Amino acid sequence: MPRLINDDELLYMYAKPGRGCTDNELGEYFEVGRDAIYKRRKRMRDVMGIEFIETGRGRYRIDDKTFLSNLRVSRGEALTLYVAARRLSRSTRLSRKLVQSALEKLALALYQPMTEKLVKAAAKSPEHPDAARHEAIVEELLRGWLEGYKVKIRYRGLRGKQAHTHIIEPYLIEPSPWSDSVYVIGYSNVFEKMSAFKIDRIERASLTTEPYEVDADFSEETLFDYSWGIWNSDAAPQLVRLRFTDPVAVRRVQESIWHPRQEITLQPDGTLIWQAKIAEPREMLPWIRGWGAAVEVVSPEWLRKSLERETKKLAELYGVREVGNSTEQFYAHSKDDVDESEWQLLINHLKATAELAFELGEDAGVSELAKTAGMLHDLGKYSKEFQTRLRGSSQRVDHATAGAREIMKLFPEPPQRDFAELLSYCIAGHHTGLPDYGSMGDMPGDGTLLARREKKKLKNYDAYKTEIDVKLLTLPRRSLKPACFRLGEREKQYVGFSISFLIRMIFSTLVDADWLETERYMQGAVKPRGQHANISTLAEQFNRFLQRFDNPQNDLNRKRTETLKHCLTLANSEPGFFTLTVPTGGGKTFVSMAFALNHAIKHGLKRIIYVIPFTGIIEQNAAVFRDALGDLGPDNILEHHSNFDWEGKHKNTDDETNKVNEKLKLAAENWDIPIVVTTNVQFFESLFASKKKSARKLHNIAKSVIIFDEAQMLPRDYLKPSLLAVQELAQNYGVSA
Repeated sequence: MPRLINDDELLYMYAKPGRGCTDNELGEYFEVGRDAIYKRRKRMRDVMGIEFIETGRGRYRIDDKTFLSNLRVSRGEALTLYVAARRLSRSTRLSRKLVQSALEKLALALYQPMTEKLVKAAAKSPEHPDAARHEAIVEELLRGWLEGYKVKIRYRGLRGKQAHTHIIEPYLIEPSPWSDSVYVIGYSNVFEKMSAFKIDRIERASLTTEPYEVDADFSEETLFDYSWGIWNSDAAPQLVRLRFTDPVAVRRVQESIWHPRQEITLQPDGTLIWQAKIAEPREMLPWIRGWGAAVEVVSPEWLRKSLERETKKLAELYGVREVGNSTEQFYAHSKDDVDESEWQLLINHLKATAELAFELGEDAGVSELAKTAGMLHDLGKYSKEFQTRLRGSSQRVDHATAGAREIMKLFPEPPQRDFAELLSYCIAGHHTGLPDYGSMGDMPGDGTLLARREKKKLKNYDAYKTEIDVKLLTLPRRSLKPACFRLGEREKQYVGFSISFLIRMIFSTLVDADWLETERYMQGAVKPRGQHANISTLAEQFNRFLQRFDNPQNDLNRKRTETLKHCLTLANSEPGFFTLTVPTGGGKTFVSMAFALNHAIKHGLKRIIYVIPFTGIIEQNAAVFRDALGDLGPDNILEHHSNFDWEGKHKNTDDETNKVNEKLKLAAENWDIPIVVTTNVQFFESLFASKKKSARKLHNIAKSVIIFDEAQMLPRDYLKPSLLAVQELAQNYGVSA
C-alpha cells in the first residue's frame, strides 16, 4: 500500500545536502510512482513558490538560499516566535533586507493580530550602515557553516591596530544576549582554539575549498555554560559577587534570570548578594555599569579595581573633584579585546625586565649594567602620547630615545658617564637596532645616537619620577682586557673593539630580557623555553656511549681511543684556546664533543657551540650527537642553519615530537639550549649583529665551549674581526675555543 506523501518530509528530502534526488528515488522512498512525485514537485513550485534546482540527470534539490522549511505552529508557539521576532525587528545588526524578508514570511505563519504587527515591524527594522558588504560577509559565513567549508576572514579586534587573517571553521552563528551584535564562533588557525568573532568587525570573508568536520566532543552547552554572553576562557570560571543596595534595584534583580548559574541571597539589612561563576567577567562590565551606584563589586578584586578606575575618571570628567588628586596608571603593553584593567603596568614591565636582564647577564658579567638598562629602556612610555596610543591613537611615539637621554642626565660625571654612554646605545636601539654614533652636526631626524639623544624633540616623560627611584640605579665598572692582533712581530691592541663588544653584550642581554618578559605578558603564559638537561647529565650519557671504544681491536681504533683519552685529560686544563689536529677518519667528531662536555663540567661552562662551515656536515654531526645522547638527544641539541625547515618538522609527527620541535624553535631565537650545532655564518652574524633578533643569542655564548670544525674554512676576508671576536669571548666572557 503506497505511503502518504508528507510535504514537510518531501521538502526535507529535497533539502538534504548533496546533488538532490530523482523522481524514481523519491517514488521508491514513499512507495509511489514517479508521476506522483513529479506532480507534487510541480505543485510545490507553482502554488507554494518553492524554487527547485536541477543538478543533472533528473536530479532536483531545493535552493536553500531562498527556502529552508515550511512552518506550522500552534498559538502558543506563534507567541514565542512573535516575541523573538519583535526583538529582532527592534535590535539587530543583520541587514534590513534579510530581516524584513524573514519577518514577513514568518508573519504569514502566525495569528492575528501578530501577523499585522510583525509585518509593520519588519518595514521599520533598522538599516545596517554598510548593508551590501555586510550581506556578502554573512553569506560567505553562512555557506561555510551550512556546507561545512572553512572560511578565510580579515578581522580587526575592538582594540586591534590592524586586521589579521584567520582561517576559521564556523561552528555557530550566535547573537549576543546583551546587544544587537552577532558572532561567528569557530576554530581559528591563528589562536589555535575556539574563538568568537563579531561579524561587524570582519572586513572581508571568502569561502575556501577546504572542508572541515565539527569536533565530536564539541558541545554548545559546555561552551556557554559559564559565559555571560559570548566570550569563553581557557582559565577556570571566576566567582563574581555583587552587592545591590538600592531597594528598587534589589527588587528588579529578583525579577529576571540574568544567568542560568546565578545565586541570589537577600541580606538581613535589605541588600542583595548576586553571584555566579563566569568565564570572562570582563563581559559583564557594561551590565554592571548600567546599575550605577546601586551595585558594588565584591569580587573578584581586579574587577572591583576596574570599576574604581572608571569611577575616578567619571569624577574627573564631570568635575566632581580635582584631576590632580588622582593617581594615573601607566601601561607598557595592551592586548586586543582585553579590558584596560588587565593591561601590563609599565613599572611592572620595567622591574621584571631589569630583574631578568640581571639574571641573563650573569654569565657575561654585565648583570648590574643590564639591570639599569632594563629599568630605563621604556621611559618614553610614561608620556601621555604613548599612553593615548595604547588606547587606540595612530600617533607614533619614539619611546626608546627617552631612556638613552635620561641616563646621561642621571650619570653626568666620569667614570659612570662613560658606562652611561655605552648603555645609551643599547637603550636607544632596543627596538630598531644599535644606531651609529653620529656627530653633533647631525640633524634631529638623522637617526644616529647623538641626533636622537641630543637633538630630537621628545614627548614629556617626567612622570617616570613618580614610580622609579633613580637613587637605586647603579653603573659599576666592568674591567676589560683589550683584544690584540699580531701580524708578524707587530702586536696591536684594539680597545675600541673590546668596548664595542661590551655594548653588544649588554644590548643582547637587554633585548632578550625585554623580548621574553613581553612574551610572557602577551602570551598569558611562559612558553616552553629552557627545561633542558644540564651539561653534567649530557656528559654522563656521552661518556657512557664512548665506553664502547675502550677496547679497540685494530690500529685505527687504537689511535682513535688514544686521541680520545689524551683530549679527556686536557679537558681539565684552564679555559682558553685549544687546537686539535686529526686526519680524516681519526674520530675528531666524538673526541671534540667529549672534550667540550667534560671541560664544561670542570669549569662550570653552560653550553657547547659546534661551528661548522657546511650545512651538510652540520646535519651529519647533529645526527651523530643525537644518536650518542640517546633519549636526551632530540630535546637538547639545536641544529641551526638556513636550510633547516621548521614547518616541515611539524608534519606527520606526534604531539610529543611537536612539543620538542616547538622548544627547539624557541631555542633558535636565543640559543638557550645545552648544545648548538650551527654554521660559521650564523655564529659570526650573531657576534656582530646590530638588530635585536640576531643579537639575542650573544649573551648566551658567554661561558660556552666553542668548537670550530674545519677552522681553516673561516672567511679570510673577515678573518681579523672574526679572530678578535673569538679572543674577546675567551678573554672577557669565560669562553673556551
